[in-house]
Amino acid sequence: MKNKFLSLNKALQTVSQKKFLAAWFIYHIVFLVVFIFSLIAFRNQIQIDSDLFNLVPKSISMDSVKKADEKMMAVTSQNVFVLVANDDFAEAKRVAEAVYGELKDSRNFESLSLYSDVGAMGEITDFLYKYRWNLIDEKTADKILNDESGLAAQDFALEALSKAYGGFTMLPLDNLDSDPFLLTEYNLQNYLSALQNAGTAMSVKDGVLASHFEGKWYVMIRGVLSTRGSKLASKDNAITEIYSACNLMEAQSAGTSFVYSGTPFHSHESSTAASREISIIATVSMLVVIILLIFIFRSVRPLAFSVGSILISIGTAVIATLCVFHKMHVITLVFGTSLIGSCIDYSLHYFTHWAGNKELKSGMEIRNHIFSGLLMAIISTSICFAILLFAPFTILKQMSFFCLTGLISSFLTTIAIYPYIKLPANRGNVRFSDAFGKMISKVEQKWVGRIVIGVLFTAAILSIIVFHKNVRIKNNLLTLYDMHGKLLEDEITASKVIEYTPGGWYIVSGSTEEEALENEEQLRNSFERAVNNEVGYVSTSDFVPSKRNQDKSRAAYKKLLELAEYQFYALGYEPAEATALANQLYSEFESTEGEYVSFEAGNVPDFITSAISSAWLGKVGEKYFTVLLPTRVTDYTTYRSLVENNDNAFFISKSQDISADLDQLTAMVLKFFVVAYILMFIMLRFFYTWKQSLKIISVPLLIILVVVAVFAACKINMEFFSVTGLILVFGLGLDYIIYMMENEKKSHGAAATDTSGASGTSSQTSTLEPFATMVSFVTTIISFGALALSSFKPVHLIGLSIFIGLFTAYICSFFYGRAGSAGEIKESKVNE
Repeated sequence: MKNKFLSLNKALQTVSQKKFLAAWFIYHIVFLVVFIFSLIAFRNQIQIDSDLFNLVPKSISMDSVKKADEKMMAVTSQNVFVLVANDDFAEAKRVAEAVYGELKDSRNFESLSLYSDVGAMGEITDFLYKYRWNLIDEKTADKILNDESGLAAQDFALEALSKAYGGFTMLPLDNLDSDPFLLTEYNLQNYLSALQNAGTAMSVKDGVLASHFEGKWYVMIRGVLSTRGSKLASKDNAITEIYSACNLMEAQSAGTSFVYSGTPFHSHESSTAASREISIIATVSMLVVIILLIFIFRSVRPLAFSVGSILISIGTAVIATLCVFHKMHVITLVFGTSLIGSCIDYSLHYFTHWAGNKELKSGMEIRNHIFSGLLMAIISTSICFAILLFAPFTILKQMSFFCLTGLISSFLTTIAIYPYIKLPANRGNVRFSDAFGKMISKVEQKWVGRIVIGVLFTAAILSIIVFHKNVRIKNNLLTLYDMHGKLLEDEITASKVIEYTPGGWYIVSGSTEEEALENEEQLRNSFERAVNNEVGYVSTSDFVPSKRNQDKSRAAYKKLLELAEYQFYALGYEPAEATALANQLYSEFESTEGEYVSFEAGNVPDFITSAISSAWLGKVGEKYFTVLLPTRVTDYTTYRSLVENNDNAFFISKSQDISADLDQLTAMVLKFFVVAYILMFIMLRFFYTWKQSLKIISVPLLIILVVVAVFAACKINMEFFSVTGLILVFGLGLDYIIYMMENEKKSHGAAATDTSGASGTSSQTSTLEPFATMVSFVTTIISFGALALSSFKPVHLIGLSIFIGLFTAYICSFFYGRAGSAGEIKESKVNE
């Protein structure tokens, strides 16, 4: 098998240049054609995603409620709140009205509200009146039904009389002849109580929702972003429109300030920051690489073609990623800028010989000379990236696919396009190559390499032993995005003003709407007992009871009807009229038998639908789902314990659940690393001896030790993104030692005969290859070093682990296989 692979390598070197060129065209044209087709077929889906929460994986441990959870997040994650603050309430309201006027007709909002809809009071009272006997709360109904003496019903009736004669009712007494127990009034109070129980400290003042806090009035504008407005990567989105309107009014109104709250503001901030970092990383990396290439090669042609290769690679990667995923996260672009360093490696190896190796007389000879090294480098890197495509995490798949397609593009450009570039007249003019060759000669002794590698292993192991308490595989979602500046201050202020900081919620399911509501009612009762009624919540069944509870309400009302004649008489009606009204009321009640308030019946009014928009999810898949949303989480353990043995209810805390999922994915990525390690070793054995293969494959082990040691010393957890960086550096880092090993083989005459028929290379050639490796290492480090400086935690962790890993890999490649390896090369030649 080994000989077959070696024969394949030689066969590929003899392939005509036109066939390589055809392969280059086919590879790029196929992606371009598919992308154009995708734009036509999926034009509404092709987009750049900048949602902060899409950076982290969806829950992989609760498949049964995953779709319901995603539906809820789709609603709640698009909610925005703008608090207009001023010492004077009238001025705060005026500014809020002006901002509302600017935004209310925008297509960027699904809905936008400022005013408390007083005009809908008639609709509310009409609904509560029509279904008054269906909406008695469960506790009151149980109290009436379970009291055989009838005193509970009498107490309820007497309470109604007290309100009627006391004049302390919220509603006019126009319907006493049909509602003698004031159930409409009673149910309205329960409805308002449920709204208050939802936890918001805002109250109605002069038609708007407002709150007075620390000497200032805050008026609330609430909005839900539309699909168009939530595209935060575009310039014309809801958040930029809000900022524009508010900044204009802030400049015109002295003493007015704005408080912004909601996930979209943070997603916009992270998206904007990521876009800035893309520009900075790409610009700085490109400028440094440009200066470096011009200075080294003294020519613009290597620069022009290298930059062209990078642009083609990144363009191909973007097109390919959008073709496959339709939606690409902006952080994939941030990570993709690392291609500036890694894609240029192949170009640098070619142009180093193009400019400095006088013994290679044509582009074909240069291609054949570096072909085996480039081939094994692209294979090793592709294995690592391809394995990550199986990770159950879309962003990781996007990153790996982006880099994989970009690197293949760069490889094809090097072997297919570059050989057509005319060789320079004055060759051998590569700056620093001679000085680098002299430096190599000083460290060629085998014992030098052994000392350096031994020190690295020893230092890493000792550091891990000393700081072993800091070696932890631990993810914390809350540390991935750091709120800072005004947005941090705004969220603190908003939480105090609104008094609404949910940290988790229950998703309750049922085979039918009725079953879902019944299950929620049972959970709601358990929750109230667990928190001793000290924590508010939003629930669907507070507004739309189950049919079981509505039947219970009707049964309680039927007991009240036994007192109807006396109630009418007590309200001042004549005995005969009281009897007639009681009989009429009973007949009306009987005629509504079988009528229920339900979503299925379609008689739930808009004001209730709006009030529970984040609680009632309806039918998702084959089940119905509703949400019980506590206003705050006081004890995660207690909250979870309520549903431990309940197959129909699940407690979800995004920060904790996603952190746990990241822990699982981290362990999974480490398993991928083991798989890649084994596959890489098998691949190496086809090309190298046992001793050489073991020497090469020991590099990833040292990389892991050094990265873990540095992270432990700096008290940084080994999180998902840093571990992901390790498997990526595995493929990139092995390239360096593979280049060095190939150079050693060639320098000792073990390389395949090139097209000119010459066997072996001169000392100049053996120096140029390590020089090209050094230059490629420097350019790659520039890119990943820039990523390590990112303020965004996931990008920073990936960049830092790759930076440390690549540095370790290059040191290993520089000192492994120095002078004294001739015996190994002879052994390799014999095996071949």
